[in-house]
Amino acid sequence: MTIKRLLVAFGMLAMLAGAARAQPMVAADPPKLYKPKQPPTRREMEQRDALHKYVEGLLHEIDEKAIDALKAFEESERLDPSETPPIKAQVPLLIAMNRLSDALAATERVRALDPGDFSICYTQAKLLRTLAKYPEAIAALEAGLKSPRLKDHPEAAQQMYLELGSQYEGLEKFGPAADAYSKAADILEHPDALMAKGPFPREAILARAAETHEKIGQLYRKAKRHDDALAALERAQKHDPAQAARISFIMAHVAKEQGNLKQALAFVDAYLRTQPLSTDPHEMKVELLRSLKQTDKIVPWLEEAAARERFNSALQMLLANELLAARQPKKAEAIYKKLAEENPTPEAYRGLFRVYKEEGPAGMARILGMLDKVIDRAKSDEVPASLGTVQHAKAMVGAVRDDTELATKLVESAFRQRAEQELKFDTVYFLAVLADRHRKADEAERFYRACLRDKNVGPKNEAILYSGLLRVLGRARKHDAVVEVCLDGLKSAKSTNPLLFYSDIARALAGQKKYDDALAYAAKGDEEAGDNNRLLFKLLRVRILSMADRFQQAEKECEQLLKKHDKPGDVVEVRYVLSNVYSAAKQHAKSEEQLKLILKIDPLNATANNDLGYLWADQGRNLEEAENMIRAALEADRLQRRRNPNLTADDDKDSAAYVDSLGWVLFRRGQVDEARKELERAASLDDSNDPVIYDHLGDVYARLKMNGEAVRAWQRALELYETGLRQKEDDRVRDIQRKLREASK
Repeated sequence: MTIKRLLVAFGMLAMLAGAARAQPMVAADPPKLYKPKQPPTRREMEQRDALHKYVEGLLHEIDEKAIDALKAFEESERLDPSETPPIKAQVPLLIAMNRLSDALAATERVRALDPGDFSICYTQAKLLRTLAKYPEAIAALEAGLKSPRLKDHPEAAQQMYLELGSQYEGLEKFGPAADAYSKAADILEHPDALMAKGPFPREAILARAAETHEKIGQLYRKAKRHDDALAALERAQKHDPAQAARISFIMAHVAKEQGNLKQALAFVDAYLRTQPLSTDPHEMKVELLRSLKQTDKIVPWLEEAAARERFNSALQMLLANELLAARQPKKAEAIYKKLAEENPTPEAYRGLFRVYKEEGPAGMARILGMLDKVIDRAKSDEVPASLGTVQHAKAMVGAVRDDTELATKLVESAFRQRAEQELKFDTVYFLAVLADRHRKADEAERFYRACLRDKNVGPKNEAILYSGLLRVLGRARKHDAVVEVCLDGLKSAKSTNPLLFYSDIARALAGQKKYDDALAYAAKGDEEAGDNNRLLFKLLRVRILSMADRFQQAEKECEQLLKKHDKPGDVVEVRYVLSNVYSAAKQHAKSEEQLKLILKIDPLNATANNDLGYLWADQGRNLEEAENMIRAALEADRLQRRRNPNLTADDDKDSAAYVDSLGWVLFRRGQVDEARKELERAASLDDSNDPVIYDHLGDVYARLKMNGEAVRAWQRALELYETGLRQKEDDRVRDIQRKLREASK
């Protein structure tokens, strides 16, 4: 007798016992003891004991004794391994205990005994998905969906089809995912069958059907099955008329991707009739009209739409942009001005400044005048600036700062006109920062110097101005100018920490190969530095010794510093400088050892990960691990950048050095096309003035038989070495010259 039949029998006995208790007991007529005609077999006794253990497990579950319940179910299975209920009962307990592999094994035993059990297939698929075994999970679901019993359980079937669609979607198999969701949607479209299986409201079922059809449409769109996508989206509209207009916008995208631009235009018009706040559909219609060669209709239509929606500032902005593109600057200017007056934003002022930019030098002078006036009013110490003035100043500054082309033209115009002689101090300072930000070195230098000569220099800004000027001069390797500014600062600066000057003059003198003089200024900085800054000057001294090829002395001083400093941050700093000393001395094994020690202290250290990965790549060793380390360095660097609340899109860029490392390790691994993409990206970044990047890029071009590009890259590398933007490495320079000679043959 099976467990199920025994349970039924026990139920009948319980009912009879209840009925007997309801009758008066007659002592003279006791019930007769049951005597089987023949004693039970061993198999029957084990089945009975298995049933007892199974019921015991159920009782333990009710009492929330999970471990005891699991033991009882396992014992029941041992006694009668042919029954599935004790095995199925183990699965949720094993999952709750996070014994996922054991739970998966239990589902396999159930399926072996009962291949048509669709519910265990569903459970098994969910487990396999958790364990990231996606193909196996899909196979389990598809097996369960073939079960003949499933036709009587539409609620389970639609859930399984939804799960199957989700599994395919996770693998980016969009066509099969949409097909699976479609079968779920077919079931949802027959709510009566589902309502018979549970308390499912008809409205909720039909709403779910609409959502599912919309999802199907999006997936067919990704699979490039555009006709199927449009059909699914039409069914979504039918089931949810309230969302029909919004879905029309999705259909417009599908039709556009299909190349049916007129149909796309009809769909987007249907959505636009609802007057959406977003300008995305307006922008799409503009794009469609351009593609259909109906450009003359854009401005008149936008003017009508903007007149209807006078308070939609985004739509007004779009109209102004199109007016400017249509060479109607006066109309555009009027709208930009109105928008800026009502709500000063960088977008409004950026549009207005684009109008003035088209006017040439006169327009740029106009922008400078506006900036000068509003910045002066906003920065005034005598009269507190109104909130409105501050908002306008911030909006104007943001408009210029984040528009590279506008910023560059403004800086160049001010430089040509020697505008610093006429503009207020804060405006000139803004121009200096702007020029510095956009790598206009000559302009930045002159504007910073003009600010330092101004009477408005004071404790609040003197150090910032000196720091900016020295940064610009240092980046341009103008060592003589750095020395001059530092000596002047040490003599006349009133509120700037002299450590800034000692540090920069030491670096500049080292750049001129005046190593003893550089060490002398580093020593002066060390004497005046407090405890927080003394290590910086000790390490600066080590770097100068390394530049002077005094490697043994540099190594010795690093070892002394490691004995004195035991804080993890200090140890990392010293070991990193020591790794550079060894690298410069061509002692790569020792350099590698220091980097590994750093990573033991700080496994996420971006610089150490990059440098060790690059070192291995350069030597052709541990290339897979090297690539992983360089990618980890890039990610750590991104996370560090994005912790800055003031980060802008222009500033959120990868380090050229790290991208170069990635390109180089990809090249070493034989992934030449991928290497070219990364090295070209490295060369396009702001901090790409490293000749090594162009040397690597030349090697990649040469491998790809792009000889002209290779020659130009190697020539650029030599130019950068000659300008002194990186300390010249004679071996590398000779190697580049050799490659150029071979390329010329």
